[in-house]
Amino acid sequence: MSDLTDIKKAREHWYKAYFQGDTDVLQRIEAADFYVSSPKGKEERITRYETIKQAIDDNKWFKNDITVEENALEFLLNDRKAKVSGHGRTLANGTPLHEIDFEENWVKSKQGWQVQALHLNKVV
Repeated sequence: MSDLTDIKKAREHWYKAYFQGDTDVLQRIEAADFYVSSPKGKEERITRYETIKQAIDDNKWFKNDITVEENALEFLLNDRKAKVSGHGRTLANGTPLHEIDFEENWVKSKQGWQVQALHLNKVV
């Protein structure tokens, strides 16, 4: 398979694991130094997993009716590194919840493609 095909599959598994709250899968796809940068600030991966688990325990995590739409998606691949950027929105039962511009930094390791950083900007 090509790197582009592989990274698309890795992203698909990553998104699915996130919305299902599957932190075990997230830990395999997210690099050890992974972080999320958003208007709320910077969140390291361990804090992120704790936040997800707490939201699940409090029954405040995403429900099964979530869908994600992306457009203006761009993949830039170069020498075992990739940058993925675009515009997306999250919907629940067809109703928009969040609309964001995003940029992801990926690296190809022995384990396959892993995401190192996610930068989010909320669209107003």
